[in-house]
Amino acid sequence: MMTAVIVDDETLARESLQNMLKLFYPNLEVIGEADNVATGIETIKRLSPDVVFLDVQMPDGTGFDLLSHFKSINFKFVIITAYQEYAIKAFKFSAIDYILKPIDPADLINAIERLYETIREEETNSKFRTFIENIKINEKDPQKLLLKTLDEVVVASVKNIIRCESQNNYTMFYFTDRPRVLVSKTLKEYEDLLSSSGFFRVHQSHLVNLLHISKYNRFPDSSIILSTNEHIPVAVRKRNILLELLKKK
Repeated sequence: MMTAVIVDDETLARESLQNMLKLFYPNLEVIGEADNVATGIETIKRLSPDVVFLDVQMPDGTGFDLLSHFKSINFKFVIITAYQEYAIKAFKFSAIDYILKPIDPADLINAIERLYETIREEETNSKFRTFIENIKINEKDPQKLLLKTLDEVVVASVKNIIRCESQNNYTMFYFTDRPRVLVSKTLKEYEDLLSSSGFFRVHQSHLVNLLHISKYNRFPDSSIILSTNEHIPVAVRKRNILLELLKKK
C-alpha cells in the first residue's frame, strides 16, 4: 500500500482530493494533511509518505519552496495548480506530474498511474531540478527537456537537440553534445511539446530544430541539410510551411 500526504491551504480542496483517492485508489492511504509550507515540511518529515499532493500557492510560500527545503526528495509528488500557462509548459518539459484545479477525476487517475512509472529517487530529483531551471529563466519557452530512457534520466538543453526521429512507438533524439537517446514516447508527443520552441515536423518520421537547418534543397528531391550534414526528406505538403518558417529564422 502506498501512503500519501496532502498539502493545500484550502480545506475543501483537501477533502475533495481525499474522497477521490478513496474512491479510485483505496490502496493509496492518506496518512496526513497540512495547510501551509511550514506544516507541510514538518508533516512530510514526520510521516515519510510515498507521495505528496502539493498545492502551488499557499499563505507562507509555494509548493516549490517546500520541495526546495529537501536536499534530496525521497518521495514522489504531484503538483495541484491553477498556475499560468508558461509554468504548465515548464511542468511538461520537466516531466512533472500536475493536476489543474478544479480536479478532474480523469486527470487524477492519469497522474497516479504515471507515479508508478517513477521508480528511482534520482528521477524525482532530476524532474524537480529541471523544472526549477526552466521556471527561473525569464523566457517564453523552457530551456531544458527531461528524457527518460530504460536505463537513465537525461536532462537535455533544447537548443542542443538537432532532430527527433520516429522509431514506431519510440523517438530517437540526436544532439550536438551527447550520444543519441531512445525514449519510449511517440514523435507526435514531442511534436506537440516542441513545436512552439522552434521545431518543425518536416516529414512523418522527422521533427527538426530549425536552428540546425543549414540548407533547403528543392531539387532533385525536397530535402534539408542539417548542421551535421545529414540529409532529411521534406514531405510535399510541408514544403511551403517550412520555407515560411526558414524566412523567419
